[in-house]
Amino acid sequence: MNNSELFAKIRTVLEPYTGRLVLAMIGMVVVGGFNALQAYMVQPLLDEIFYKRNARMLNLLPLGLLLVFFVKGLFYFMYSFLLEKVGQSVIRDLRTRVYAHLNELPLSFFHRTPAGELISRIINDVSMLQGAVSHALIHLLRDLFSVIGLLVVIFYMDWRLAFISLVFLPMAAVPIVVFGKKFRRISTSYQTRIGEATSQLAETIAGMRIVKAFCMEGVEKRRFSGKMQEIMDILMSETRYRCLAHPLVEFLGGIGMALIIWFGGSQVLQGHSTPGTFMAFLTALIMLYEPVKGVSKINATIQQGLAAATRIFDLRDIRPDIREADGAVDLRPFSESIELTRVGFAYEPGQPVLRDFDLRVRKGEVLAVVGPSGGGKTTLANLIPRFYDVTEGALCIDGVDIRGVTLHSLRRQLALVTQQTILFNDTVRSNIAYGSQDRTDEE
Repeated sequence: MNNSELFAKIRTVLEPYTGRLVLAMIGMVVVGGFNALQAYMVQPLLDEIFYKRNARMLNLLPLGLLLVFFVKGLFYFMYSFLLEKVGQSVIRDLRTRVYAHLNELPLSFFHRTPAGELISRIINDVSMLQGAVSHALIHLLRDLFSVIGLLVVIFYMDWRLAFISLVFLPMAAVPIVVFGKKFRRISTSYQTRIGEATSQLAETIAGMRIVKAFCMEGVEKRRFSGKMQEIMDILMSETRYRCLAHPLVEFLGGIGMALIIWFGGSQVLQGHSTPGTFMAFLTALIMLYEPVKGVSKINATIQQGLAAATRIFDLRDIRPDIREADGAVDLRPFSESIELTRVGFAYEPGQPVLRDFDLRVRKGEVLAVVGPSGGGKTTLANLIPRFYDVTEGALCIDGVDIRGVTLHSLRRQLALVTQQTILFNDTVRSNIAYGSQDRTDEE
């Protein structure tokens, strides 16, 4: 999945919250403007109060500064709260939709996909996407509007120094771009390993009786420890790049800062600029470089979120191979027989499990299918509720091919008793009445 497709899918998830996002962006524009105003206020502080000794400005400036911080704080609360709510809502929606989609996928998908991998995608991957949406996005957009406001200030103060700054500002962003691709690749690897570890954990806990019976505790400990070491190595690789990105950005920005101090200081000494103007410019420039440095940290979180989003949407894009036919009808109550005619079935192409299989079971008959392990007994049982479709022939109930009826009407007439006892973490009543929730307590 390329970036344009990924962002298009993320946009569809965010669309229901467009109004809140617009309000949040208005709040960020206001906060960005007030950040720029704070930098600009350094100029009258130095020139009017300390240099010209303007007593009136001494009384007005602190009050103005308090008002700036108060209004900025109100809008900061507004956009932070709104974006956090949007982020939490998106995560709720994604988890619900992915879970609902999983319930629509065929049994074959769950046979070839470890349960831990699916749990990891719904829980871990969605949580990583939440970090990108709720936290990194807040900082990124806020810093973007702050940068725009601060650029206006530095160009207003001294356009020549501003152009020098813009020469070095893109240089400071180079490590962010270079390391961003590495962060995405590392994050994808990390999430894959987390899925594998979760799968092993789920399998070991579910099969603890077997583990203990065969004295495999030590082996399972070593396997899990190895997975944890792999995850740690991946995280340390990401940490290495993240820790390197920040000082590189700071050093490249420092080169530009040193030249600006030298050139701007020369302008002040020659009388071409005032100390207040230069200090206001320098303050705005320092505030401008801070968001750029912050992006090096935020970028890692964003890349993790994008890698997680790719895995989430890849899962959502899987289409079920058991589908109702166009114009499928409800199956009438069972009255005559179940009949398999020249049925063939294969899990994998070229490896048939059933071939030219014929069977008819009339209503009221009791049938026991006996055979060796792997002979197709379970497969036969799985074909009747359409957990799988026959690859050859037809399976009919009362003369109706089950591929032409709705899945709900078919499965509502079947009862399944498995070899394994499965109890859901719910009440005894709910477990007994599973699939028939409308039953009364007396029934």
